[in-house]
Amino acid sequence: MALPRFRKQLLSVKSRKLDDLFEAYALAARTLEKLHLEDQPELLAEYEATCLQIQAEVLRLLGEGERCT
Repeated sequence: MALPRFRKQLLSVKSRKLDDLFEAYALAARTLEKLHLEDQPELLAEYEATCLQIQAEVLRLLGEGERCT
């Protein structure tokens, strides 16, 4: 995840919601790398936006003190 400032906090929080977001982020980031290599600019913006949305949701949950499983 591209949130190095929050690494310790992310590692200490146990949450099914966050786990799902981490998985979604990993898939989107992998696809984004593939699109860069395959030179598919028409989809790059979509996947970049998806990654940023996932990061924003993770930060929102951290800010709420996410404790849900």
